[in-house]
Formats: sequence, structure tokens, C-alpha cells
Amino acid sequence: MRRFRIAAVVFLITLASGRGGIPQTGDIILGISETGARRIPVALPDFQAASSAGTQRAAGTITQTLRDDLAFSGYFSVVKPALYSDITGYSEKRVLYKDWLGIGAESVVLGKVLEESGKIAVEGRLYDNHQEQLVMGRRYRAEPDAARNIAHRLANEIVRQFTGQAGIFQTRITFVSQVGRGKEIFVMDYDGERIKRLTNNGSLNLNPAWSPDGNEIAFLSYRSGRPELVILSSGGELRKAFPQQRGELNLAPDWSPDGKRIAFAGSRDGNAEIFILRLSDGQLSRLTNNPALDTSPSWSPTGKEIAFVSDRSGSPQIYLMDAEGSNVRRLTYEGSWNDLPAWSPKGDKIAFCSRQEGHFDLYVRELATQKTTRLTYGPSNSEDPRWSPDGRHMVFTTDRSGNYDIYEMLSDGTEIRRVTKGGRSINPDWSR
Repeated sequence: MRRFRIAAVVFLITLASGRGGIPQTGDIILGISETGARRIPVALPDFQAASSAGTQRAAGTITQTLRDDLAFSGYFSVVKPALYSDITGYSEKRVLYKDWLGIGAESVVLGKVLEESGKIAVEGRLYDNHQEQLVMGRRYRAEPDAARNIAHRLANEIVRQFTGQAGIFQTRITFVSQVGRGKEIFVMDYDGERIKRLTNNGSLNLNPAWSPDGNEIAFLSYRSGRPELVILSSGGELRKAFPQQRGELNLAPDWSPDGKRIAFAGSRDGNAEIFILRLSDGQLSRLTNNPALDTSPSWSPTGKEIAFVSDRSGSPQIYLMDAEGSNVRRLTYEGSWNDLPAWSPKGDKIAFCSRQEGHFDLYVRELATQKTTRLTYGPSNSEDPRWSPDGRHMVFTTDRSGNYDIYEMLSDGTEIRRVTKGGRSINPDWSR
């Protein structure tokens, strides 16, 4: 079934500018290369906390989450905390810029956690040590259990100050995991935390795909005994279902960028073809009509093209076509089996998995140059590539640990990390 596809917490944010507040800077963009080849060294000492146990726990959570977020971004290297002990007596009123530079930190983030009427108030400031100035200040007020979400929000703002674009730290990943004899749909934070199960029908639920606004998930389900396309809210509530006739099989849904249509592989006449479902009225449009198997559609970010897989040349390969089904052209030629294309957010690349040495690895094709780059290596299988919304990371499935799990990496194939453990997890998709 996996092969070839036939087969947050709500919290109040207060940006204070008056009594007891944080000075608010303008949109100062510090500047960083798009590729992030040179990482900016940033110091991130422990957030200071009031004396209560709740604020101290929140400060510890925020500090570690923020360090993890910035390190994963690919833009920063977090200066080793062991070096911070050489710097004493610093505060937001006395930053000690030269001392931070002395341990290699070009920027520093200072923060504290206060208690306000049973809630926590978190203050975070970003400083440029070369220019000796405050770059950004933010204040958040929330329930204590929102500490991780606050850290993600602050990390997004720090990335924005360097790049002009927000980070990815409040995005989520949906995936499939084995539960008993069934496969169920789950969601989790981008870093593998706060896993939540969405389906509980003991059946097969596969190929989850986020809507562009992140509010819904489409997937294939056998909950009724026959395969059907189902749409749930991101919280697990049923929104729509599109039952199939007996003998039909619909797989691999992918939302159009405007969220109004879903492309999928359907077997209306016993053969897999690419269809488009218009969500407003359920109207179907057939895009391919070929004796071969056509599966795994992936919309381009413009909505004008669709990548898909077909074995019309004798083996599964990646093809492109216009969104109306015309202008079909072949993209890949190398490899005995190329599958599961995923268009990058900028539309300049397509990731896919390819079997070339007896197992599947991940590759990226640059559309302008037709250059193909291999991302994963080894005797294990790596499949199901999906891009992060900033195009700098990928999530994928691999059995390199002996069992299929969800992993993430930078989009150049480096810094691979595991985000699920056990449960035989597959089919990830990254929210926008």
C-alpha cells in the first residue's frame, strides 16, 4: 500500500510598550544568507525565573525549547552553555556585549519568566553584540502549560529578525502509525512533541495531507469497510467524506494551493488515474487516461502544474503535467523506480524517492538545471519526502533504526534526526 500509492494551545500575547513593558524595536533585519551556509553563533543563557516552582519549570522548558528550535533552524549555532559561567552580572540593563563576543556569540537572547495572577509572563530580548544594541523585544502572557508554545513563538520572531520570514516552529506534522492491527492518523508538533491521535476506528487510515491553511487533513480510510476519502479538522472532527463505489480505490490525496480542490489517484475503471475533486460540490475531473498506472499527484505551489508517478515507460517514473491534464512530460530517467514526488514551497525543486541500489533513497531534482542531488545513503529505505513550509527542511520515513519511523533533516540531507520512536510510523506531511 505504501509503494507507488496504488499499491496551538491558545494563549494571550501581549506586546507591552508601557509600564513594565519591553521596548519594541522596528523591523530590523540583521541579514543572513538564504542557504544559511554560515551559521550565526548565538548565546542563550537560562531564562531567569521568579521563585515559584511553576515559573522555574516554565523557564527551563522555554530555555531548552528555544535552544533546540534555533539549532534546528539551520541559521544558528547555539554557543555551548558551559561557556556562559564566565560571564556574570549581566541583565537587560547591563548586557555585557564584549563579554558575550569574547565567547564567540554574535547575538545573545536574554529572558525571564514572571508570575502574574496565576499565569506566566515571559519576556525575551534579542541583542546584537557587534552593534551593542537591542534588536527585538517581546512579551507573552499565558497559562503555564503554554511554555513550549511561547518558546516556539519567540524562536519564530528571532528567525524573522535575521531572515525577514517567520520560522517554522509552530507548524505540525501529521503521520500514520500502527495501532494494533490498524493504522491511525496522528498529529504532532514539528519537533515530535505533543503527539495526538486523530482517528480511532481500528481500520486502515493512510496518506494524510494537510490543507493549505492547516485546519484540515484529507486521507484515505477503510473505516466503512471500503476505501473512501475523508477530511477531518486538525482536531479530529469529521468534516467531509467521499464514499467510493464498490471496487474503486482512491489514494494519495493532495490539496491544491487554494484549498478548493484535491488531486488523488483513483481507479474508476479498474486502472489508476489522476483525478481532481472539487470540494464545493464533489465534482470529479479526470486528468489522465492511460493504460499505465498513474498515481501520487503533487500540486505545484502555483497550482498550475501537477507532478505524478506513472509506469507508462515500463517502470515508475516522475512526470509533470499542467493542472488540466495537458502537456505531459517525463521528469526522471535514472533509477528503476521513482516515486512519491513532493514539490518544494518555492516551486524550483521536486523531492522524490528512488530505488537504485536495491533500496529507496531520497533525491531532489532542480527543475531549472535538471540537476539531481542524492540526500540519503545506506542499506535502509528512505521514502515519503515532504518539505517544511520554509523549504529548508524535510520530513520523511525510514527504517534505518530497524523499524519505520519519522525523521527530519535539512533539505541538503544533513543533520538527520528521529522524531518518532516505535509504532511503525509512515506517511508524514508537514503543515504550512
